[in-house]
Amino acid sequence: MSDDIKTQLLDAAQLLVQTRGHNGYSYRDLAEQVGIRTASIHYHFPAKTDLAVALVRRYRDMVGDAMAKIAVEKTSLADRLEGVVALYSYCLKTNSRICVASALAGEFASLPKEVQQELNRLMTDSQGWIARFLTEGRTRGELPASCDPIALAHLWYATLQGALAIARATEGNTLAEVAGVLKQLTLNQK
Repeated sequence: MSDDIKTQLLDAAQLLVQTRGHNGYSYRDLAEQVGIRTASIHYHFPAKTDLAVALVRRYRDMVGDAMAKIAVEKTSLADRLEGVVALYSYCLKTNSRICVASALAGEFASLPKEVQQELNRLMTDSQGWIARFLTEGRTRGELPASCDPIALAHLWYATLQGALAIARATEGNTLAEVAGVLKQLTLNQK
C-alpha cells in the first residue's frame, strides 16, 4: 500500500509539474489529487524538494527507457529522430503537458540545488541519447563526417523543448512544424 501511495504521489506531482510547474502546486493540491491528508505526504516525502528530486529521477529513468527502446527498435537515423519527436508529441497530447525538463527549466533559479542538479542530469542524459543517435547515424553515413553530433544534439533538444512549450501556449502545430524542419535540415546535409 505504501509504495502504491508513493507512486500515486509521484504520478500526481508529475502531472502538476508538467501543467503548472514546480512552484505552481502545494502539498495540499497534491493531497487533493491523491485523496489523502497533507500530513500523509510527509511520510513519503518529508519536503517538497525530496518529492521533486524523486520525480525528476523517475522521469529521467522513463526517458532513458524510452530512448533505449528507440535505439533497439529503430535502425535508421530518420526513424530514431522520429521516435524522439514522438516522445515530445506524446507529452503534449496528454493533457497539454510539457516535458518535466521544460517545466522545471523555466523555474531553475528558484529550484532547490538538489532539484537543479537532478534536472541537469535529466537534460544531459536526454541530449546524450540524441547525440548517440546522431553519432551512429554519422558513422553509417546518414550525416556528413564533418557534422558535430553533440552540437546538433543540443540544437535538437533545445528546439524540441522550446517548441513543446510554445505549442502548448498557442495550441498550434508548432512542435510538428519545427520537428519537420529539424529533420529536413539534419538529414539533408549530405
